[in-house]
Amino acid sequence: MPKKLISVDPKLPPWKQETPLHNRWHPDIPPVAKVEQGEAFRVECVDWTGGQIKNDDSSDDVKNVDLSQVHYLSGPIEVEGAEPGDLLKVEFLNLGTLDGDEWGFTGSFAKENGGGFLTDHFPRATKAIWDIEGVYCCSRHIPGVRFAGLIHPGLIGTAPSAELLKIWNERETKLVNEEGTPEEKTLCGCLATRPLACLPEPKGAMLGKLGHFLQMAGEDESWDKIASEAARTVPGRENGGNCDIKNLSRGCTVYFPVFVPGANLSMGDMHFSQGDGEVSFCGAIEMSGFLDLKCTVIKSGMKMLPVIGPSPLNVNPIFEIGPLEPRFSEWLVFEGISVDEQGNQHYLDATIAYKMAVLNCIKYLSQFGYSEEQVYLLLSCCPCEGRISGIVDVPNAVATLAIPLAIFRDRDVRPPNNIESMAAGIRVVERDVCISELGGAVPYDPRLEA
Repeated sequence: MPKKLISVDPKLPPWKQETPLHNRWHPDIPPVAKVEQGEAFRVECVDWTGGQIKNDDSSDDVKNVDLSQVHYLSGPIEVEGAEPGDLLKVEFLNLGTLDGDEWGFTGSFAKENGGGFLTDHFPRATKAIWDIEGVYCCSRHIPGVRFAGLIHPGLIGTAPSAELLKIWNERETKLVNEEGTPEEKTLCGCLATRPLACLPEPKGAMLGKLGHFLQMAGEDESWDKIASEAARTVPGRENGGNCDIKNLSRGCTVYFPVFVPGANLSMGDMHFSQGDGEVSFCGAIEMSGFLDLKCTVIKSGMKMLPVIGPSPLNVNPIFEIGPLEPRFSEWLVFEGISVDEQGNQHYLDATIAYKMAVLNCIKYLSQFGYSEEQVYLLLSCCPCEGRISGIVDVPNAVATLAIPLAIFRDRDVRPPNNIESMAAGIRVVERDVCISELGGAVPYDPRLEA
């Protein structure tokens, strides 16, 4: 049994946990624990919102979620012997749910509070609750579906150095400042997710041992400085971070670059299952959970990672996929090309192509007794496979989305031999996901006032 390094209580707010959590990246956030190389250890994690989302039949908690707080991470963990320039080899020994907390949620944010990949089509907040039974899950909000999960951390990474943090903040600030100007990236006009990047924000910041914004903001000059510099955890970056790679599960090995002494490894955003792309944004089966890990250090190993960029710090982790994944033999595959919903031609744009593949799938499956909102959430969390199938044949990139047929327990979603038989057997939507009213989202966590 691995030693339990970090424990959490999912019933408590993040700022009341025995071991301090954090929700920002900064080299000056101190480690909360230390491990020896080769030592097996267990880390428990709260869900990424820190308990803001409830197991009920209303999506108003998703609508009004306070995104300034996320993601809540367990760590940093200092690894003995790790130094800048090394590679940190992290082996995933086991992952699972926390006893007594075997449920998860999938949602989509309101347009005015987070949005998502298809916000222009689904502007209202939605939510589905999943019951986890061993390796399987099912939802009262999406009837007729059951599948095995592939538990993984949506977010795991090492701490940035001060130099790398400066690179992040400068390039993301530049992107945000381009919005509405001639320099704005073309894709910004095609996707409705805003803001374009989440810049440092002291409000909502929890900096581990350094403290929580409720107690520290404006009271400690050092805390205020770190909070004003600390990077949000929303995107994946050179340190790993929020890459939402569903294959980081049992038996997987990840090689992370080390930027600070001790590496300062952190993790969270546990997922029971996720579809490629996590398209609804709040979109895996989000849960609390644990990871059993083992770390070793490859001295000077960071030089093995290719540098693609202007700085020697512009590297990315690499990983080995583990041997255990759900097995499916039959798939229904949807295509998309880089021509948008208005018929506008884009040039080899894989994002537009994937968006169109997802829309094609949603429109198609909604003919089989599901609402479009149900399919949207399902594609975000079921074990579907996304691919870039073509990226050279100008002007169209081609993306595909493959759906395993076995997840549909009570209906055949393949095209029938004749349309008449399908019309005779069309189902009505028996129960839908939770859907909030349009507009009026107010980010609010009542626990902050308790």
